[in-house]
Amino acid sequence: MKRTTRLLAGVLSALALTVGLTATTAGTAAATSTDENPRLYNINNPYDPGPVPIANPGLFIDFTGDLTPHPTVANTLKYMGFYCTLGAVGTDAAGRKIGITAGHCNEQRWVPDPDNPGQLKAPGAFLDATTRSPCDPPASATCIHYPDYPKYSGAQPGVPITNNNHPVFDMNAVAWAKKNNLPVNPIGWIRWVDPKGDAEDLTATTDYMVIEFAPEVQLSSQVRNKDGNPVNSAAGGLFKVNSIYSDASGAPAIPPLSNLFPWGASTWIENYGARSDRTPILQSAAVNPGAIGIIDRGLLRTLAGNQAGDSGGPVVMRGTGKWVGITAASVKGINFPFITTSAKNILDDLNGTKVPAGTAGKGFTVTNN
Repeated sequence: MKRTTRLLAGVLSALALTVGLTATTAGTAAATSTDENPRLYNINNPYDPGPVPIANPGLFIDFTGDLTPHPTVANTLKYMGFYCTLGAVGTDAAGRKIGITAGHCNEQRWVPDPDNPGQLKAPGAFLDATTRSPCDPPASATCIHYPDYPKYSGAQPGVPITNNNHPVFDMNAVAWAKKNNLPVNPIGWIRWVDPKGDAEDLTATTDYMVIEFAPEVQLSSQVRNKDGNPVNSAAGGLFKVNSIYSDASGAPAIPPLSNLFPWGASTWIENYGARSDRTPILQSAAVNPGAIGIIDRGLLRTLAGNQAGDSGGPVVMRGTGKWVGITAASVKGINFPFITTSAKNILDDLNGTKVPAGTAGKGFTVTNN
């Protein structure tokens, strides 16, 4: 199946960056249209309740850092870029502050500029003007080329990244900073992208990205909604991500298949999507519980809904706060169409020999704060 069938990162217009001093509030009332630009909602003051930047599961993030209108007349959507949901936060073996999200949120990499030898330029992208999804011309009349996309080059997959050339931004804080004409800073930087995360189909079982947060960022296990308020689990109580779902030995584990009846079976999972929190649709409304119907190579196929922009978001055992994985994809026309990349797959890969020693994220432990 082509990448357009993946959940993919959300692709829309006009926003990004993070206030150097920020919290995680975002947006106001959710829109009803799935086509609504999530970056244009009224913004809460990110300095309330305090000036310390906070990174938490469910944070709405993007990788563009630009509110400037697109210079190309054909691009009526202004600046294009990916936006996703942060899945889990914690620390690695070296004490670095780490976040995990989907690898396919990584932007396209810049390409050599034939007019300026030795320099790079944005590769441009073909996106459907109606669905905002990547497309292959001449698939339709609405498949348009956006030559100035993306602003920042995507990180090279499969290579440890030690520079700060690939920033990650808290979308709400940037919008607030832009509105108030304040300077903005990234909340963190990409340090590793799974080399299989950009696959054109669902053969990839380790679609993840490692983010290192800025030193001043405070980590929180509490998922917060678009208004900055704590999110409740579908089972009651707070929706937190404060431990890793593990077996009796303490190793990350794959959860069992759900008992489809009764519907409240405790083996169900639930996810949170920042996009779904802002633009709920029939299949998805922020917190989405559902049965695990199929387990395929560590990918969980479930009935817990999602939509574009929820990619990378937290998935936990329903009502427990135990991290099961991150939202990966939604595929039409199959049973149990909502797909999660398991935390076991992610951590086994990250801590294995394929990822070089010293890479940020190795020894990742979820925060309980």
